Amino acid sequence: MNQPSVNKYAVIGGGLAGCLMAARLVMRGQEVVLIDHPQPNSASKVAAGLFNVITGRFGAKSWLADTLLEKLNQFLQIPAFLSLQPYVHYQKIYRPFREVAEFNKWQNRTADPRFQHLFELVENPVYEEQIINPHGGINILPCGWIDLKGFLKEMKRILTQNLGVNYFEALIDYEEIDHQKKVINSSFGHISFDHLIFCQGASTISNPFFSYLPIIPNKGELLTIHAPDLQLPFILSKKVYLIPLGEQYFLTGSTYQNQFSHTEPTEEGKAEICQFLDQAINVPYKIVEQQAGVRPTTKDRRPIAGTHPQFPYIHIVSGFGTKGVLLSPYISELMADLLVGTQKKLPEEVHISRFRR
Repeated sequence: MNQPSVNKYAVIGGGLAGCLMAARLVMRGQEVVLIDHPQPNSASKVAAGLFNVITGRFGAKSWLADTLLEKLNQFLQIPAFLSLQPYVHYQKIYRPFREVAEFNKWQNRTADPRFQHLFELVENPVYEEQIINPHGGINILPCGWIDLKGFLKEMKRILTQNLGVNYFEALIDYEEIDHQKKVINSSFGHISFDHLIFCQGASTISNPFFSYLPIIPNKGELLTIHAPDLQLPFILSKKVYLIPLGEQYFLTGSTYQNQFSHTEPTEEGKAEICQFLDQAINVPYKIVEQQAGVRPTTKDRRPIAGTHPQFPYIHIVSGFGTKGVLLSPYISELMADLLVGTQKKLPEEVHISRFRR
């Protein structure tokens, strides 16, 4: 089998999608430059890192749930990235029933091959002194959370120290990009490229190459709380999620806001989370920290990947919404295989061509 030719890729955006794109390409023998401008409110910097395959009010199975879980697990088993594993916490999610009638629905799903391997019934209330769950619920099994701050820091160390990726921490002005000459004339030097990949999350809306894409910035707020009397062996999901961080500290949220005037945390966001939190747990807690971030969402709730319709050397990977941890390993693999020529096309559900310029 012919080896793919070596090209130089400039990846702009050092969140989860950008780091995974860099990893996929360098593992395929390509030369990679990763450029990131740390933004405190970007989704990867703030997100809880939750990965869950049964979501939404009606408990729908996530799109391609089994494939996405497999791709996440496969990436974590790559020898070069084994040191990422301590940042990944596999932990079941307990989802209480809102009413008795829900039990019948989920009991029927125990015989449904699409669902039966993903959950187990909890017929009676659990931890009643700590959480409000009078009707029992379900344990969602193949799920958990990633400490994204630690994960991304370690990933960049691997990429730069072990795999030869050149990393620059800088803000790229679009006027610095001479796409016809394939060079970035930045303040830290001239960076040539054969291909340019944008992995900018919600910032895509200001990208002149892809401003026509219907990326919807969605603001989410999170709280870190300390609840000394709360000791849970699972992640709780009841309107808000509650992720155990250790020593009775928990991450809880999130809000979903498409209309917002700024990206900072708000009193309204705090109040909304606390309202639902008070309906989920029976114990006192203290707010330790509040954060806000902006997710890149799409109308059809599918990511966007592909090549610019006019410039075959400019590409994009974006639109992961709340499911970046599950979607990024899969989409980055598809995109890398497309770019090096080992895959001919992307699935229609994610392809950029579904949006016309």
